[in-house]
Amino acid sequence: MNDELNTLTQRLYAQGYTRDNHPDSVYWGDWQNFSYKWETMLGFTWETPCGLLIQGESDAGRSVAISDCFYQHVWYCPENDNSLHLCPYGRKSCEHTPAGFPLVMCPCHQTDRAYDYEQSVEKIEAEHTREAHKQYMELTGGAYCACVVGSNGYAGGCYEINYDVMNCIRCGCKNPVCVIRKQPRDLKKVNIFYDVRRTWITRLGFLEEKKVEITKGSKVFDHAVAQTDAEIWLKMKEHEASPLNNYAVIENPKKTPEDRRQEYFSKMHRQYGGQYDYFEFHYEVENIRIARSEQRDLLQDLRDVAEGIEVIHATDSLKAAESQKRARCEAAKAQRIRKVEKMILTCGWDHLEDIWKRRAEKLLDDAQIAALIRQRETSKAKEPPEEAQISLF
Repeated sequence: MNDELNTLTQRLYAQGYTRDNHPDSVYWGDWQNFSYKWETMLGFTWETPCGLLIQGESDAGRSVAISDCFYQHVWYCPENDNSLHLCPYGRKSCEHTPAGFPLVMCPCHQTDRAYDYEQSVEKIEAEHTREAHKQYMELTGGAYCACVVGSNGYAGGCYEINYDVMNCIRCGCKNPVCVIRKQPRDLKKVNIFYDVRRTWITRLGFLEEKKVEITKGSKVFDHAVAQTDAEIWLKMKEHEASPLNNYAVIENPKKTPEDRRQEYFSKMHRQYGGQYDYFEFHYEVENIRIARSEQRDLLQDLRDVAEGIEVIHATDSLKAAESQKRARCEAAKAQRIRKVEKMILTCGWDHLEDIWKRRAEKLLDDAQIAALIRQRETSKAKEPPEEAQISLF
């Protein structure tokens, strides 16, 4: 393809033009060929094999202008006067469509015919747009619905219904009445919570130990969702759950890397880290419920603790992690401030590199910088003068 000369280049060479001497309507392209300038192609009128016209300045004309495809040893591009455009009729059996091409495309060529909107691709596409809008309005009644998606336009119309409650959850659907089910939706914000029970069974010699830990209040979704969507999602997962297929209601619980590691070694080796003669680990999801926020049952927590179960609340773990992260950030910032202050006191502001000046201006305000400069000047003034060495020779 790279070594092939397009039709435009061959014609210009035949007319005596060269790479340095050519018409203003073209330029020397990247493929060692002449190419049309963009403003030149906007003035073209294209014609399909069935006689439909395309105006160069329209969206369809711009699509033809940027079309560039190499298929079955044929280079389809404007310079070869065979640029491709999607067939407005969608005729899969059209004889002009390249054989075996995955889409129904029409090779278009330039024409000297005067542009007529009544015989144009733009008119047909405008009719398709009106039909698609009419179909969408009939399906949705004018409301936006993430479950009404565009189809290929050839079979079943321009839009089709693909109901999936996850689409409603992802886009945060706020329709009071479901467009698909035609039923009212409860838009109250909730989440799906569940508890995680971790069980460790270890044996070292004749000593066997069992440890149980429950993490309560884990969330399925990172953000709150509509009550109706949460109920439908939970019913759907409960219906799909099957021990035979190893499907659980919560397919992807939030396991830590340590959970996955221990689960693997427990299942495959019954050993972990060489610490025990026998190691067994279980990860179970239980107490799945829908609620607006996590409600703690103190009596149940006390009963679990009395049975020797360690109780952890997910919200407490998140708050502790955020607090630790905040403390690390503050400690790192304090260390950067100390380093900047040391550089100012050591080198002075005038002799400080630009990067350190930017850091100082970012971490300190003007009053702090001025105080450090005065502190350096004061300490420098208090330094005893160097004694002059007397030379006897």
